[in-house]
Amino acid sequence: MTTKVLDLRDGQPSHAVVTGCAGFIGSHLAERLVADGVRVIGIDSFSEYYDRGSKLDNLAALSDSPEFELHEADLTRADLRSIMASAPVVFHLAAQPGVRASFGDGFARYAQDNVVATQRMFDAALEAGCSRVVWASSSSVYGDAEAYPCIEGETRTRSRSPYGVTKRA
Repeated sequence: MTTKVLDLRDGQPSHAVVTGCAGFIGSHLAERLVADGVRVIGIDSFSEYYDRGSKLDNLAALSDSPEFELHEADLTRADLRSIMASAPVVFHLAAQPGVRASFGDGFARYAQDNVVATQRMFDAALEAGCSRVVWASSSSVYGDAEAYPCIEGETRTRSRSPYGVTKRA
């Protein structure tokens, strides 16, 4: 027995937006949504952190699907209103990953890609009338947790890196 990824009380949406769609998790989510009959609008910036070829490989199963539309776009600059127009759900997985590079001069990139981009996405989703946004964070927001597994809303957040701080923000 398989369960659909989306179980919205008012029915299956006609389409969804997935940011970070060329990443490992984003590409698998997009594949599953398409398999469940949802048209997916994927957004990815193809940042230099990961090899572009690897990210394209992640999208290979979707490349011929008429139910998948890819937008190569930077969330900090793209016209998100038109991309998210009337999308009932957005899965926000896009972020600048990596702990080490977030220290020092690298912090500005993390602040832009993990904080500003997320705020722009939320604003665009609100303007587009999106009824649901699902977004991913990182275990880095917990730092050295007192106990595992970490439970959102219960485990104290104690980020130990600028990356963790931007994901918490």
